[in-house]
Amino acid sequence: MKKYRLTEDSRLHDYQPGGENQQVRLWQIEALRDFADVRAGQSGGWVESEGNLSQAGDCWLDENAKIWGGASVEDNALVTGESEICQGARISGNARIEHSQISGECHIFDHARVQNRCQIIAVLGLTEDPELRLQIYGHATLGASRVVHQAQIYGHARVNNAFIEHRAEVYDRAIIEGNEENNVWICDCAKVFGSARIVAGFGDSQIPTIRYSSQVYDNAVIEGDCVLKHRVRVFGDAILTGGPIQLDDNVHIYGEARLTGNVLIENNVQIYDRAAVEGCGHELIHIRGIKDINGEQLITRSPFYGVF
Repeated sequence: MKKYRLTEDSRLHDYQPGGENQQVRLWQIEALRDFADVRAGQSGGWVESEGNLSQAGDCWLDENAKIWGGASVEDNALVTGESEICQGARISGNARIEHSQISGECHIFDHARVQNRCQIIAVLGLTEDPELRLQIYGHATLGASRVVHQAQIYGHARVNNAFIEHRAEVYDRAIIEGNEENNVWICDCAKVFGSARIVAGFGDSQIPTIRYSSQVYDNAVIEGDCVLKHRVRVFGDAILTGGPIQLDDNVHIYGEARLTGNVLIENNVQIYDRAAVEGCGHELIHIRGIKDINGEQLITRSPFYGVF
């Protein structure tokens, strides 16, 4: 027996794929029997056709939710609030979507939660792996964030007020914590995993940005105005507090190393053990070239060329 029907109530819904104004007719659904927290006769959301919401399982759209354009909600997934699902997006398993927009060929499944006005915009073919689809799964939780292209978020990752794009990955128990003033940016092929934390600050430019092939993992913490570029690794129990801090070109920060203040490190530098680099005031500390800074060393000014 079917669990819902399309009612005679319909409306035209305006949307803008690629900036072009289009309309689609949506039909309100009504439950035909009791299931989960839904009762027979209860009005649900708006669909383009029965193909958008499976008749099997306990999946459901609340009355303000909309779905169209080849998108599907399956299994026990629930879509609530003023959510919009479209353009081939697939929501399945026990996933929950609340007050968010999901579009493009992505898959959100398992026990993933996407809430608090997230925007998920999947786009294929922009990276070296043209078939890779944006996925959010496991027990990942997202709030007030924008995830685009072919990004992957999974495990027990928690992402709030962030911008995740291209083939970036956030997983394990990583925490990405932006705020109402500043987002965290995870871009390109960057990875944040383990129990790492990336935290935005308050005020101008307090936006942590993890780019290119950079990786942050283990128990590392990055706060405020920090930019990681090519082949950077921050791991162990390292802590970076910008700013601004810029790391580029095969820089590794690990152990219990600490970086603070106005710091530029590039070109095959390793900082580890309990070493610290502390920039004071507006003076830049610039460290470059093949160097190992370790032990209990404390750096408070730029070294002379060829020294260190």
